[in-house]
Amino acid sequence: MGLRDLKNVFKRKEYDRPPAPPPPRSQPNEEPIRDSNPAPTSTQPVNGKDILSNPIATGEPPSLFKRFKHQQQPIGCCCDEKDAPIHTNNFYNNLTTGDQTMPIWPLPYSMWYLIDPDQDHGIAFNHTDASQRVFGPEPDAPVAQYYFNPPKIKSFVLSAENFNGNKLTLSDHRALSVTATLQKGDSKIIFPIVQGMGFITAIYENAKPVIASQVGVQEFKKQNKIGNFQKYTAMLFNQVTWSIYSTNELSLKDPNHIVGNGPGIIQIARGNSKYYDDTAGGYIDHAELSASADGDRGEYKFSYSIKEQSRSGKTLVWALPHHQEVITNVKPTDLNLDSPTKGVMKSYVTNELVMQEQLPVDIMWDPWATFAPKAKYSNNAKEIIKQAAIEEVKQDVVGMADIDSMYTSGKILDKFAHIAYVCHFILQDESLTNEVVPKLKQAIEIFARNKQKFPLVYDCSWKGLISSAEPGADFGNSNYNDHHFHYGYHVHAIAILSHIDQDWLHANNDLIFNYANTLIRDIASPQADQYFPQFRSFDFFHGHSWAHGIFPSGDGKDNESSSEMYHFARAIKLYGNVIGDKNMQHRGDLMLAIMKRSVNMYMLYTRDNKIQPPNFIGNKVSGILFENKIDYATYFGRGTIGDEWIHGIHMLPITPVSSYFRSSKFVKEEWDEKLGAIVDQIPDGWKGILMLNKALFDPKSAWDWFARKDWDPVLIDNGMSRTWSLAYIAGIMN
Repeated sequence: MGLRDLKNVFKRKEYDRPPAPPPPRSQPNEEPIRDSNPAPTSTQPVNGKDILSNPIATGEPPSLFKRFKHQQQPIGCCCDEKDAPIHTNNFYNNLTTGDQTMPIWPLPYSMWYLIDPDQDHGIAFNHTDASQRVFGPEPDAPVAQYYFNPPKIKSFVLSAENFNGNKLTLSDHRALSVTATLQKGDSKIIFPIVQGMGFITAIYENAKPVIASQVGVQEFKKQNKIGNFQKYTAMLFNQVTWSIYSTNELSLKDPNHIVGNGPGIIQIARGNSKYYDDTAGGYIDHAELSASADGDRGEYKFSYSIKEQSRSGKTLVWALPHHQEVITNVKPTDLNLDSPTKGVMKSYVTNELVMQEQLPVDIMWDPWATFAPKAKYSNNAKEIIKQAAIEEVKQDVVGMADIDSMYTSGKILDKFAHIAYVCHFILQDESLTNEVVPKLKQAIEIFARNKQKFPLVYDCSWKGLISSAEPGADFGNSNYNDHHFHYGYHVHAIAILSHIDQDWLHANNDLIFNYANTLIRDIASPQADQYFPQFRSFDFFHGHSWAHGIFPSGDGKDNESSSEMYHFARAIKLYGNVIGDKNMQHRGDLMLAIMKRSVNMYMLYTRDNKIQPPNFIGNKVSGILFENKIDYATYFGRGTIGDEWIHGIHMLPITPVSSYFRSSKFVKEEWDEKLGAIVDQIPDGWKGILMLNKALFDPKSAWDWFARKDWDPVLIDNGMSRTWSLAYIAGIMN
């Protein structure tokens, strides 16, 4: 089975539990001088413009997208047309689907709605140590296929007296936070849930607290008073100590229940620390995201809205390793906790976190690599590229692209956009350009007019642009799976073609312009509006996107293809460039810079990776990264010969930003340890992907493979072209 067929047999399922300025050029087979992503040397504030302040648009989506009420309504949320958008791909989405009982991971804690029979109903929570991870399928294997953290260990359950049968509702939907409310009659418990929050906070209204523990409380001690809060410590039978702060008196009723004498505020955190004492009392009500850019420096900020007052006037927040490297405004404490899949979190006493990144502003349209920042072409290379282009521009672009999948059609459109780019800018061949461009325009306009096999519709319930195909089709697009993959390809193709002919973008009453803008509003709106949420796909806290939509998941959100994830950010950058929107271009650059750091910690593993477990980094790639698990696998199989599908899905498509993410060091290690021994046996399009990726450390052998005379088109993916492959390799080789 070839690559073009694999995605068609996709079936979404839950897995069983088992830059700075260019560097001096180096020789192609030498390790580049700079493959890392350094933090900016300055810690001064970035005094550029707020790049999230201007919305892409504020009006209704174009009327050609039929209005639709989703068959799977959000649970526990207001979802009328007048209501604010509900996030479909971020950390709290499990609370809006199914029976609302799947966990969420605001980090470092996991939380879930507990309504199990014969147990105290409420919000349960836990924290797991790295020592609790389960590796499999062979626990003692030198390299594990997967690892996960034990779920739903009920360290505590925040409930209330006579509270079984309560109802969970959600409000104040934001990218970094949400408010959950449990209510029974006139009794309420309000939980502000914020990514990286230092405390689990519960505000009791007209209710007496009951804090249950399935683990059990071995020792409960009353400590000192801190402001209006009384501090307690509870050591559970697993020998883990927790700090509890309450505005009311608490007492141990039995080993499984702590009770309070009236309404008030309770805050709980793992461990016992002076930093908790300094920050308890004030709690985070919600968090706001902001960002700015100035030249090649970008900054993003999490600002925490604090209610009540701590003795320090500040709160405590947790940050992941990719934040820790670039936080500029505050130093970490010595209080650390493990995250489920992203290494050790550090804590900070602050009311905001400010992170700075160096932006890859110099990586634009032409082929680029860390060892070849400026593309150059010999006449001989151009002639070989031209021969490939002569054959490929003859293909039926419209027929190939007008199919029943936004994902596959996007790959086809992007393939021919790359061919058009080569013909126009690299070969500068007017005849070839005029042969491919009109066909590509016609194909894209089918989608811009919403005349494809399954037109897009505007979902008034969750507030988004989705396929009209049934939920299991097109990789779950209609249930918000993979939108950044699907729409990223379309926007990228439009950006390239508009770079060739900018008048086309605004022809036919802004047909293409409006189409592209609506796609971007769906996947990466810089701020929430009435019709779309803020950054549906990209999670600024985790530093990457989530592909998983409105399907309940026991291990949380996931993302499989790191390369298609950053391809969508590149699409936004390039589209912002062609329309003259510097804020949009900077947003694309900032997402790329953040992902460069996070992807190389959490998804691509060199031998010296210090974030992932030593017995997992030998896989070289994550496969599927979940919030609570990493599985060296794909949703569609492992490979025809070996594990080539797992690696290839983290490569495609190869573009100028590929080398920015996939360092020569990493690519060579991956080739030597995983791919070199099997590549000659691969019988389908995955071989072409692997060979083009090889150019990131050995362009000469990759060129020889693509330039050979006995060319077999079966050996490249349907989203690849020989024209672009040759042009990319030649540009970074010479």
